[in-house]
Amino acid sequence: MSRSDVPGRRLVMKGALAAGALTALPGVAHAAGPSGALSGAGASAAGAAAAPSAAYRNPLVEQRADPHIHRHTDGTYYFTATAPEYDRIVLRRSRTLAGLATAEESVIWKKHTSGDMGAHIWAPELHRIDGTWYIYFAAGRTDDVWRIRIWVLENDSPDPFQGTWRERGRIATAWDTFSLDATTFSHRGTRYLAWAQYEPGMDNNTAVFLSAMANPWTLKGRQVRLTTPEFDWECVGFRVNEGPAVIQRNGRVFLSYSASATDHHYCVGLLSADTRADLLDPASWTKSPTPVLTSSDTTRQYGPGHNSFTVAEDGRTDVLVYHARQYKEISGDPLDDPNRHTRIQELGWRRDGTPDFGVPVADAPLPDAVTATTRYTMTAFTNSSESNMYVYESADALNYTLLKGPAYTPPSGLIRDPSLIRHTDGFHYIVYTTDWTGNTIGIARSRDRTTWQFVTRHTLAVSGLARTWAPEWFVDADGSVNVVVSLDTTDNYIFRPHLLTATDASLTRWSTPRPLAGLDRSNYIDTFVVRHGGRYHAITKQETTKYLEHAVADRLAGPYTFTGTGDWAGWGSWREGPALVQLDNGAWRIYFDGYAEQKYYYSDSLDGLNTWTPIRQLPGLSGFARHFTVLKESV
Repeated sequence: MSRSDVPGRRLVMKGALAAGALTALPGVAHAAGPSGALSGAGASAAGAAAAPSAAYRNPLVEQRADPHIHRHTDGTYYFTATAPEYDRIVLRRSRTLAGLATAEESVIWKKHTSGDMGAHIWAPELHRIDGTWYIYFAAGRTDDVWRIRIWVLENDSPDPFQGTWRERGRIATAWDTFSLDATTFSHRGTRYLAWAQYEPGMDNNTAVFLSAMANPWTLKGRQVRLTTPEFDWECVGFRVNEGPAVIQRNGRVFLSYSASATDHHYCVGLLSADTRADLLDPASWTKSPTPVLTSSDTTRQYGPGHNSFTVAEDGRTDVLVYHARQYKEISGDPLDDPNRHTRIQELGWRRDGTPDFGVPVADAPLPDAVTATTRYTMTAFTNSSESNMYVYESADALNYTLLKGPAYTPPSGLIRDPSLIRHTDGFHYIVYTTDWTGNTIGIARSRDRTTWQFVTRHTLAVSGLARTWAPEWFVDADGSVNVVVSLDTTDNYIFRPHLLTATDASLTRWSTPRPLAGLDRSNYIDTFVVRHGGRYHAITKQETTKYLEHAVADRLAGPYTFTGTGDWAGWGSWREGPALVQLDNGAWRIYFDGYAEQKYYYSDSLDGLNTWTPIRQLPGLSGFARHFTVLKESV
């Protein structure tokens, strides 16, 4: 335990988290922006004001407190929570958040009949660490139900509903005292455990502590206190800080926690630290002087707390998970009242990068909006014609059917490499290569994706421009519409990716193209950019080696740094025309043209563009479609 953490030291808010900045405001929760990932050519605005929330069914799961939802890399949601009998650990799973409401529930572990882990089975959390499943939970003894400590279960089966849950034992902390509500997270290569515990000599019930971990069941090094009850709203009924949960966004680590007794005074507070700071230095953290989520008489939700965080099916919208009751008055001990229900709502983000918890939303049935389906639209030219565009549609981004073909023939020239977006005016737009040589790009639009109208053939004002190939749309987080295009300015087939930005809403006037910094030092062509995890990711063809390579940047214009070169992803050489789209399960799918073999391939990434599955041919269209892009929409 670090003795530099002086008891009673007050953490005060500073900078963006100044006093009152995080006070919950009336209204619904909001959609996340800064953590958003670009799908196709559109994304939620990074750093912009949060958008209005889409509703969820609430309560999501009745009589389940301290809820934790884990979204696995394959897109599956796993749910666990405290059962009101305090006697077991349960799991549910679903491909959607809404589906957890009706998912079958399995008991994967029961309390002991005597001794340790025999009472008060509280606050389980499921985590996947280095290929193994772990559950952290609190439990008392049969002969002393309040002798509550933190315990760990382990299961090395790929399926947490299968295999054996082994008891790894108790997590040993600095003192053998009342402790509970453990959560774990990884930051800058170090795994941490955060938990609540009573510290001898402190005038409180519990404070929140943090420690690095030697392995998933063992702490190492300093154990530091991050927050102790000090404000009035943290000390109602009991002096409690508990239930930590962590979300990392916008260059900061945010740690929420719950405070006061578990009746209608229960509420959520917030700590924040710079992502570059030493998280084990209590001075790195600032604390909100006001709670960020509290009871609401307007929505009739009381005692919101013990939250966790997950992400929606789109892979970019942050979701707040918590419990609350639907009434204020409770007879007897609130812990004996079973009606703490699991609830979810979108977590918003303010322009300054801080989270907006909003207020606990009112009860609501499953909205009609969840019946919306995903549509993937592909625009391609073909092996048989580079003067006609074909349009395809899919519900799963794999099995495409022809919507119309040919769907568009330009007034003159070619239509190669057509890239598709849906603009703010409601029209779908394509941008395309107009010829093998020259200095123009073509643009056309359609209201229904089948009937297309020519818009413009834009001339790029670049000296010595001999070839203008493979333009790709990119709509940035601020709403700006951009084109990334490969330019040969030396007439020797040496290409450099350039960026131009629309200067009017009609997409007919454009800025002067400028090279993408970091991608302008060699021969790169067919550059496709997406935004993921707050950064820009470019997949681009190294024209000399014929490999698709991966570079990242903090700004669209660069500078880009390569993180994957050569055959880094296992896709092989002689590949071109990459196009990416994010699937409903959060995975990324890349399509690319194996032009030397006259085959079209796809590959998926389940870990945020880092590693990829072995390539497979695109069914039905391999050998026919050429260099296309795919737009994902909800309809």
